[in-house]
Amino acid sequence: MSLIQVLQKHIIYHQYKNWYVLDDEFYWDIKTLANTIFKSLDSNFAIPVIFCSICQANKIISDLGDEEDEYLRFASGIYWRELEIIFIFTFSEYIPLIETLFHEFRHVMQDLNPDFRHHFESDKKIPYQERITEMDAFQFAKEKTKEYLLSESLKNVDL
Repeated sequence: MSLIQVLQKHIIYHQYKNWYVLDDEFYWDIKTLANTIFKSLDSNFAIPVIFCSICQANKIISDLGDEEDEYLRFASGIYWRELEIIFIFTFSEYIPLIETLFHEFRHVMQDLNPDFRHHFESDKKIPYQERITEMDAFQFAKEKTKEYLLSESLKNVDL
């Protein structure tokens, strides 16, 4: 089953390109959010982004033929490498949402980099906070979020 077929089983509250909102408590403008992320990354990625509950993500993962995962309950978001989908679970506050998106898109970049990709496998054997993929993604997200906040604050300054 394709992602589109699986998503048709759910209510899609908002959609912009391949970004989907399956939660009625998502308050942000999806187009603005996507454009903000891609402008900051200087790139567009074809990776679908789905804003949903952890239960919905597990159902989508299962319907696409992959195995559900228990540890999702601790995540704000996840890049599901095997399916090439980003799931975002926490989105009530804008700045943490932006940071989570930067973090997950960094994982996409890591996965696309043949010199870095092998860390996903070797990292499975070490604790989460000590994983090279995670340390890199947290640092990247922190820097991009700072850049975003700085650019937003400069827009409000009269020159």
